Amino acid sequence: MTYKILVVDDMIDSLQVIVNFIQRSNPEYTIYQSNSSVEALKIATKTLPDLIITDWDMPEMDGIALIRQLKQDNRTKDIPIIMATGVMLTSDNLKLALEAGAFDYIRKPIDPIELTARIHSAITIIQVHRENLEKKNRELAENALYLVKNNEFILDIKKKLADFSDFVNLRDIDKGLLHAIQEDMDEKIKADSWERFDLSFQAVHPHFQSNLLDKHPELTPNDLKLCTFIRMGMSSKDIASVLYLSPDSIKVSRSRLRKKLALTTDQNLEGFLLLY
Repeated sequence: MTYKILVVDDMIDSLQVIVNFIQRSNPEYTIYQSNSSVEALKIATKTLPDLIITDWDMPEMDGIALIRQLKQDNRTKDIPIIMATGVMLTSDNLKLALEAGAFDYIRKPIDPIELTARIHSAITIIQVHRENLEKKNRELAENALYLVKNNEFILDIKKKLADFSDFVNLRDIDKGLLHAIQEDMDEKIKADSWERFDLSFQAVHPHFQSNLLDKHPELTPNDLKLCTFIRMGMSSKDIASVLYLSPDSIKVSRSRLRKKLALTTDQNLEGFLLLY
């Protein structure tokens, strides 16, 4: 399995030492590097690396400030960060780095065996997190499938009730009562389908909707619902079933959503939403 690692150090020689160590021990990893903490912050939010190794003492923004900035952004807050330093070496320094949000701490000059061990430790945590997330996403997909099948079943019951009404030639008053029951079923499906799915989705991806709104505050609640289902990889037909709408209306809504998100014709909507 490949991983993305961002290495940050204002000293080019130190930067290359760490990069070369990683490339020799794990050539399959994708390495991003920056000698500017400010640029590193931009790279991190754009590429979302699996691990960040950063120097402490840097001119524009030191390692502690960089960690705090990363931890304030929901997109990067869970990325493990290893602090590397040849200056801040006391136990108080270590305590400060860990309290800021560093996952680990390594002293310079970098020992390749120690670096490999600390990267391996971070990667192990990443693997466990990925596996748990994949399991939760599978459960979420199963929940969505259940809602689709349940709604299809209820729609079938509604159709049979309507057919029954025509067959037995009900009185107008009875037809009115049956129609009221069908409308109650419609409202119940619409409310329950979304609420049930939203609770499950929020448990797995708690920051998805807030991240979207931060960048695209013009999105409506209905837009957010659609974004949620698209991020799950659901088809227009299945989304229509859960939201109790027609597939054609979902296609129109998807087109409007792409315009709101300012996507070009070659940008994939689902892939774009996965960034959040």
